[in-house]
Amino acid sequence: MFKLWSELNPKAKEQLKPDFGFRDWDSLSEDEKYKIWKYLEFYFFDKDLKRDYNHRFANSRGYYYEFFGDEESKRKRIIYSVAALNDKFKVRGYAKNFLEDGSPNSACGDFYEIFIHQDENVVIELLSLYCKFLIFERKEKTIYRIEDETEEEYQHRLEEWRWESFDKFSEKLNEVFIDFGINLYLTRQGFAPRQDQKITKEIYEPVLQFLSNEKWKPVSRDLSDAFRDYQLKTVNGYSSCITHTISAIEAFLQILLYGETGKGTFDSLIVETQKKNLIPKDNFTDQIFKNMKAIFARERKETGDAHPKKEYANERNARTLLNLAMIFLQHCIQK
Repeated sequence: MFKLWSELNPKAKEQLKPDFGFRDWDSLSEDEKYKIWKYLEFYFFDKDLKRDYNHRFANSRGYYYEFFGDEESKRKRIIYSVAALNDKFKVRGYAKNFLEDGSPNSACGDFYEIFIHQDENVVIELLSLYCKFLIFERKEKTIYRIEDETEEEYQHRLEEWRWESFDKFSEKLNEVFIDFGINLYLTRQGFAPRQDQKITKEIYEPVLQFLSNEKWKPVSRDLSDAFRDYQLKTVNGYSSCITHTISAIEAFLQILLYGETGKGTFDSLIVETQKKNLIPKDNFTDQIFKNMKAIFARERKETGDAHPKKEYANERNARTLLNLAMIFLQHCIQK
């Protein structure tokens, strides 16, 4: 089989595709942000104005922004995203031109300016809003049921179809973010801290995809809150991340056991779910769960924000607990 030069020469590969490690959005240069935009512009628009007085969205001088593919849907996502950003953060009014005239062109211009010039919190919030509207487009829609298809098969195919556009966007965005070393990873629950690629592919992605089902909404909500608090990069944020992570595990076990959230703590829920053969019970998994119970209890007591702290949580504490929780959920899901 023919091999590329970069496949034969590690030094060449290192030069062609440098490893930036993990860095935040604010550490990128404007040129790097522009390159990221270009890699993603199929989902957004061409930032350079076109001119045609006959175009339906042309302004009084004939200028408009060109979209690719499903223009109507993509234009709506941009408009809704900047409108929601302004509405959520009225004092800041980040999309100032859109606030002034509310035109599609202003929405596009502001979206691009925010992407290139605002700091990480604003950019990622804008992308999060974009994703919410992307998901909303198919949230209540249905597809044709194939003859002889079981209800379970149909519901599975329907759910995958509803997530299809988002999954394609997240796959592309994550590929670009990884190449540029950005320390965030887009999941069905929102942006999460990026892990080692093997951990992401083998644990995070399948677990979060499973939890995107409406049945597990409380679990997804707590995990999303945990991811959000982790990104605050403060001692209070890390402590809150730990608390939400534990709540997510408890919510998962409660739904598994009772069909809803509300009662039971991690320790008692583990015992009951194993008794009913809802999660694995053997020497290997028992030892894992025993260790997890001890770690959860210690971390919650020492660093979680639900109890008096013996010490403040740090990034290592929070990341370790997040990874441990995801491994735990993967074991339960495989069962």
